[in-house]
Amino acid sequence: MMRTPKRAESVLQAVRQAVRIPVTIKIRSGWNPTGREALAIGAIAEGCGVDAVTIHPRTAAQKFSGRADWNLIATLKRAVRIPVIGNGDIRSAEDAERMMAETGCDAVMIGRRAVGDPRIFTAIIARLRGQPSPPEDPADRFDRMGRYIALTVACYGEETARRLVRNRLGWFARGLRCASAFRHAAANAGSIPEALEVIDAYRRAAVATPEAAPGTPGG
Repeated sequence: MMRTPKRAESVLQAVRQAVRIPVTIKIRSGWNPTGREALAIGAIAEGCGVDAVTIHPRTAAQKFSGRADWNLIATLKRAVRIPVIGNGDIRSAEDAERMMAETGCDAVMIGRRAVGDPRIFTAIIARLRGQPSPPEDPADRFDRMGRYIALTVACYGEETARRLVRNRLGWFARGLRCASAFRHAAANAGSIPEALEVIDAYRRAAVATPEAAPGTPGG
């Protein structure tokens, strides 16, 4: 709809009129690097009474490749009066703080980094408050893996969950020593019980062998 602003306007007006709760939207840069489409949609959203706009400053063609153009977040922030939420390439609390400082955005949205590392939210809040990030108990990492599997099964059913966790479990291994071996074992798990066995085996190895213990979460 970013290429059909009139249609986008009709949709936003209809949604705004239909609900009493806050209405927010998320957009990309558009279909070319100039960001003109994003600025146009941002202005339309404001005019339709949208309460906030999130922008991921990559083009549609980029998908998740290349770098997010944070300059466009700043440009959109200057162009509208409603809150602007920045998104893209936030991999740490330091990145979140830097995005807010460089762009003036009102908040940040975390995407892929939050999968496997939900502690990033705690770290960001602590940094913005000028507090140290709470240390991680290595056991918590494995507990989160198990909880993620349980929630995925509850949401999608065991067969779909099996396919999802085979690659997504690897995201929880960021910063772990021997993470490559763990990802390989998780990707080859043929069932949910096998995936849980992989987690338990890695937990035991980490406890028994200090050099295999989790390190500081990284990229």
